[in-house]
Amino acid sequence: MSPNELYAIQSAMLVDRSDRESVEDAEVSDLDGAVCEAAFSRALLVAPRSLRGADDASERLRRLNFTDSQGRVIRVGLLVAGVCPQQFFPKLHVDVAVHPGTVKGSAGALRFRDRTVCEGTLGEMIEDAVTAIAKNLRRRSVVRGIGRIDELEIPEVVLREIVTNALLHRSYNDRFDREAVTVDIFDDRIEVINPGGLWGKSRADLADGRSCCRNATIMRLMSLVPLPSAVGSPAEGNGTGIPLMIAEMAEGDLEPPEFYPAMDHFKVILRRPQEDGDGGAVASKGEALVEAALREVGQMSVRELSERCGMSVSQTRRRVNSLIACRVVEATAPATSGNRAYRLV
Repeated sequence: MSPNELYAIQSAMLVDRSDRESVEDAEVSDLDGAVCEAAFSRALLVAPRSLRGADDASERLRRLNFTDSQGRVIRVGLLVAGVCPQQFFPKLHVDVAVHPGTVKGSAGALRFRDRTVCEGTLGEMIEDAVTAIAKNLRRRSVVRGIGRIDELEIPEVVLREIVTNALLHRSYNDRFDREAVTVDIFDDRIEVINPGGLWGKSRADLADGRSCCRNATIMRLMSLVPLPSAVGSPAEGNGTGIPLMIAEMAEGDLEPPEFYPAMDHFKVILRRPQEDGDGGAVASKGEALVEAALREVGQMSVRELSERCGMSVSQTRRRVNSLIACRVVEATAPATSGNRAYRLV
């Protein structure tokens, strides 16, 4: 067993306080004052008691865990609001690499199609990593209501959640300081790996909606700090992240996320939808079910299709509209009392 695996076994039942350790040589001037002020303002709104009696900036920094009781900057403070966290932790970043084919290091001169090392605060790394992933994914046209829109082949909300989870739940013990969160994009999948094994849960109860956090101080502070784009905060801490990912992938007729916990790391795989021979997206699983049902029965309403295909009415209607737009399905009865029927063209 590796030293990291042995450490994981020895510390499995211990509360990890690595995110609260003071950082040698770091000073309050290494914190971004604007980010700290934003945290103060939000804390006064959502948790005013947390700053009760904290009348000056130094006491507020201590109360919210940017600094410790001696005024020393702690790890969480630098990660959430540091001017340059990588000055102190060079490998605490997100490495997004796009590989040709389906394996790393495939034969040929081209090692990467694209590569982005995302640095900065946790919020900056989240946004930069999502942008770096999204620019290397395909877009597909889908029907929403009466219109057609282009969307990423994997929903952006899933990408944001998977990167956020990797950064917030990785181990920040100094044993893992030389390991980055890695995002590897292959032709058929996306793999996200964070250092440190699964903490506080098992693979079987990952989606039970129960919040269990290795880095409680980071989670708390990230819930108070807005993302650089100023659109919400990146952490909720209520256990909804994985259920949300599963639901969003199902809504898009995509394979569910795959979770592979190990003793010293945690890996998540998102399967990418494949293309047909002409470079277009292969029909979704839901659309294929609708086609198969109409081929077998001949003519059905949305509600009948919903029951037969095991999807909600809204999901079925969206699949039917998409097939109509592709001229695979057509309406056969007048729209009276919502009983319009459909058949294959």
